[in-house]
Amino acid sequence: MINPTYTILVNSSDNFEDCWDPFFTLYQKYWNVANVPILLNTEFKTGYRFGNLPIKCSAANAASPGRRLSWSECLMTALQQIDTDLVLYLQEDYFIEAPVNAALIEEMVKMMQANEEIKYIGLTHFGNFPPFAPWAADGRVVKVLNSRYRISTQAGIWRRDTLLNYLKPEENGWMFEIFGTQRAKLRNELFLTLNREAPPAVLYTHTGIIKGKWHPAMPALFAKNGIAVDFARRGLYRAKPFLLRKLETGMKLLKDPFVFYKGMKGK
Repeated sequence: MINPTYTILVNSSDNFEDCWDPFFTLYQKYWNVANVPILLNTEFKTGYRFGNLPIKCSAANAASPGRRLSWSECLMTALQQIDTDLVLYLQEDYFIEAPVNAALIEEMVKMMQANEEIKYIGLTHFGNFPPFAPWAADGRVVKVLNSRYRISTQAGIWRRDTLLNYLKPEENGWMFEIFGTQRAKLRNELFLTLNREAPPAVLYTHTGIIKGKWHPAMPALFAKNGIAVDFARRGLYRAKPFLLRKLETGMKLLKDPFVFYKGMKGK
């Protein structure tokens, strides 16, 4: 029986189809939640299956074939296909490395059901940046303050309507994190993340794909789990110098000065 309490959203695009089999191989091995519906966010592709997992493809761009939807537009379209109040957000390159603490996740879901003030709970040790503040109601989580990446696209449980409300059609993923954080600073909403003094609920390398190429740790992880991938097709990522990466990010953000200004103002 499918559990209607929450939906697992695996945010992806058709260009990352080669990640789907490795992702769901590790998902099935380390996270036995076959009773929770899964929405795989695709652009046009449909019909993807993996074992008996209850996967549905969104085909988010299919209704607008004349143009390619933005990252945010695709995500907004997928969220509108979900009828549960809570969404557990993942991406196709979050390749799980160890057994997931499914019991803890279920307890976090129940906590959000019982307290509508909670808008988000982060499930990893990255994403949201410190400083954090204690949350008196439950020491397993801490409050995310107005710090960097208050809005994060790492693994976490969201209220569907909250996530939809923070998205802007013109933004890509990293713009959503940067500008979404500015918007979040203007709203007095309760964002939580798991206490960093305890293990994360979901363990994966941050992240399996970097700028379209494989993280150097992926060949060993896949070999350990019997996953065959042609790594030459994408190649392995080689990090550029830190300052050069920051310069490139800044130039991309300033490509549209109006969007940059509006985003930094939290609009």
